[in-house]
Formats: sequence, structure tokens, C-alpha cells
Amino acid sequence: FPQLRAAMRQVVAENLAYALDPDDFGGCYSPRFIDSNPGGRLSHHSWGIAFDVNVAENAFGSKPDLDRRLVRIMEGAGFTWGGRWLIPDGMHFEWVDWAPAG
Repeated sequence: FPQLRAAMRQVVAENLAYALDPDDFGGCYSPRFIDSNPGGRLSHHSWGIAFDVNVAENAFGSKPDLDRRLVRIMEGAGFTWGGRWLIPDGMHFEWVDWAPAG
């Protein structure tokens, strides 16, 4: 969708493509419950509006290890980063806002 395409174009334009490991992509669409709890909420992956990158270096609950310039680009495109959460999920981005697509 436009925000993700614009963000990826900016990543390339700023020579940051190396910051995303295509062999360590954790996926986007995955119908599931958060924490695999069927009594809980559906994950945003269930709607295809969340994706995980650089999974091996960014385990849930560990200190995030993503280039902050990449994070800035994604947040500017309307995504929130799980690395800022109380329990960090540094691999995780999810769409939250209709930011202008550049």
C-alpha cells in the first residue's frame, strides 16, 4: 500500500537497504491471536497491517537492534515500532496512521 511503498523507496534513497535483511523477514499476514491466547485479541498480523523484520537480532522482549534511521522512516510513513513498547518487540512494525505517502 502507498505508505509502505513510500517508506521502502525512502529506505533505498537514503542507502539504508542494508539495514533490512531479506533472509530474516518474519512475515506480514498471519492469522493468529496475540501471545497465542484464543481468549485474547487478534494480532495485527491477522489483518496484514503488521510485519516483522530482522527477527534473529530483535527477539521479543530483548533490546531492539534496528537502525534508528529505518525506524524514523517507518514512523514517518504511519507505522508504529514495537521497539518503543514497554516490552520491546524490535522486529515489529504495524500500520497505525494514514501518513502522507511521498
